[in-house]
Amino acid sequence: MATRDRVINILCTLGPSSLNRQVIERLQVRGVDLFRINLSHTPLSKVEETIRIIQDHSSTPICLDTEGAQVRTGTMEKDVVVQDRQHVRLTAETVVGTGDCLSLTPPTLFAGLRPNNLIGLDFDGVVLLVLHADETGADTVVLNGGKVGSNKAVVIDPAPKLPPLTDDDIGAVEIGRQMGVTHFALSFANTAEDVALLRKYAGPGSTIISKIESKLGVRNLDEILAESDAILIDRGDLSREVPLENIPFLQKAIIRKGNMANKPVHVATNLLESMLVNRKPTRAELNDITNTLLDGANGLVLAAETAIGKYPVGAVDMVLSMIERFRRSLDGYRIEDLLESSPLLLPSLHGRSDIEKHSVASYRPMPKELLSKLPAIEVDLETAMDIEQIAHGVYSPLNGFMTEAQLESVLNDFRLPSGDIWTMPIILQGKSQEFAAYQPGQSIRLIDHRTGESTAILHLEDKYEVDLESVASRWFGTTDKNHPGVARFMSRGVTLLGGPIEYLGPASIARSPYQLTPEQTRMLFEIKGWSKIIAFHTRNAPHRGHEYVIANACERSNADGVLIHPVIGPKKSGDFTQEAILGAYERLITARLPNSLLAAFSTYSRYCGPREAVFTALCRKNFGCTHFVLGRDHTGVGNFYAANQNKDLFDQLGDIGITPVFFDTVYYSEEKDAMVESTAPNEKHLRSISGTMIRNLLLEGQPVPDWCMREEVSNYLLELREAKRPLFVD
Repeated sequence: MATRDRVINILCTLGPSSLNRQVIERLQVRGVDLFRINLSHTPLSKVEETIRIIQDHSSTPICLDTEGAQVRTGTMEKDVVVQDRQHVRLTAETVVGTGDCLSLTPPTLFAGLRPNNLIGLDFDGVVLLVLHADETGADTVVLNGGKVGSNKAVVIDPAPKLPPLTDDDIGAVEIGRQMGVTHFALSFANTAEDVALLRKYAGPGSTIISKIESKLGVRNLDEILAESDAILIDRGDLSREVPLENIPFLQKAIIRKGNMANKPVHVATNLLESMLVNRKPTRAELNDITNTLLDGANGLVLAAETAIGKYPVGAVDMVLSMIERFRRSLDGYRIEDLLESSPLLLPSLHGRSDIEKHSVASYRPMPKELLSKLPAIEVDLETAMDIEQIAHGVYSPLNGFMTEAQLESVLNDFRLPSGDIWTMPIILQGKSQEFAAYQPGQSIRLIDHRTGESTAILHLEDKYEVDLESVASRWFGTTDKNHPGVARFMSRGVTLLGGPIEYLGPASIARSPYQLTPEQTRMLFEIKGWSKIIAFHTRNAPHRGHEYVIANACERSNADGVLIHPVIGPKKSGDFTQEAILGAYERLITARLPNSLLAAFSTYSRYCGPREAVFTALCRKNFGCTHFVLGRDHTGVGNFYAANQNKDLFDQLGDIGITPVFFDTVYYSEEKDAMVESTAPNEKHLRSISGTMIRNLLLEGQPVPDWCMREEVSNYLLELREAKRPLFVD
């Protein structure tokens, strides 16, 4: 609330620049309300001494600010830089970090790491992908390179569960209590339970300030406010999880919530950063402070400005001047929108506006005793994959399996009843006798047949039967059971169940660490500074034709980078294995395509030609891509689809929010000693790239000719063969 009688406090962090009699006394005269000791930079052995220095020269209350549930790098060698695709070992041991191996604290975090976790190191943009983890450490690969420093904050996505207090925090709180300290700040307050734990150690009569510096803390803000005496918005740590451009608006929303709860809200980080070395702040900093006061803040926190800055007293004077000038309040914004990670220049999820959520994933733990009472359906691998892609927004705007109205609309009009373009049936299909007991209005557990775990709840809205031949004819353009998609569909039964799903979480199976969600790819695009991204869909290890298409697609669209996105679902006999494909693309990226992000797309081929071409493009739009590569035989099979059908359907549908980049068939031209596109394959100087030839040569242990496959890729595949690793699906 922007009222003139509102009390505005000043909180100062004391450190090397200010932890002396002269500065402490001058700050007290100016009416500083609280002196803060940052336990992240104050060893437990120094806590008592630091409190004593302040108390000897001031009656201003002291606040001990805990380290909290934060992950940090250990001690690093000087000027350590890691490069994209470099492998880095993270260890629970205390070592001096290098580009090959570095420590993270606390050591207990490794028990919560899993393959597919993304790890961001400080503000320099270094992002690691966890490939393997156990309690001793983790093997990672660098997705975005940069400099790694000592004792830098680390962000992990998805975030592991960490204890809210360290052993040193608990020891420091006990020392503080014995010395009369009654104010304590909880770093990374994520839940109300975290706050309650600190209050237990702080004792009766203590004042607890909860620091909001994570997405989880924002999402649990109401409960944290109820348990706290005040909150503190740490914009620095929060900006590691939320885009910088969202922070000013998110600040406004959090302050308003605190004002409504009648709890003081303090704001920290970079208020007067230029005054670390300059006597005067910048105009932008003054504007920031003015807006913070207008937002309704109850306190301004000076951290580095007074702890290590050259002008700690001058910084406080400037804040005092600004406090006198506030006069208006904030307007409102939806908090959930401001937490969204997707960069504004990337497309919104298909069928969703910019103000809607960018992920539909919903983790709602249900008590086992209630979950077990629901009727259950066991689903196969393909359906389990569909569940995850629905949950993570890959199939947006779908929020479940299709009802009859949705299916008919998609089959007949390539649109959902809402009017949104959609081409692929996403259905839950079974035999009549299997689904006989289920009726609309029920909630049904969906069980992954691989583990027996419940992964989702289907809220059944529609149960219906279909004419298999009619659906197949409209879906695949044929009823011929020699078509693999038709054969699968025809074998599965005439009864379909439709309705939204409630996601319970993935099954506990081995997963590719490259299996990134749309939220994660969008975050990586922002970190890399990409706003135009080509998506490349593939089911094979890369040959020279793939190289040609990727490079030329980037050039045609002026793309910043390319998402190489192989399908890793079930494959036909003779297809390359997942390991072969991902490893081969790693070699290609290193050798030829540095501005690339490799990720795995966990889905399966329907082989339905034009419909699937549009569907795979829409999925990549949901991953944040702006352009999509399409070949003449994209997602087709045999001779079921004509060469131009894909383009014809895109032309018919118009703008779908992602731009197709079409290619003719690519050949090697002996005449030009280069790859070329052509619609005249009978020209004598053109050589077709034969998958059968590549397969036979590799099985025989022979290198593939360089004109057909890059040597680095061919050698990698031969190394796999020599190591007795399967190259092809049996």
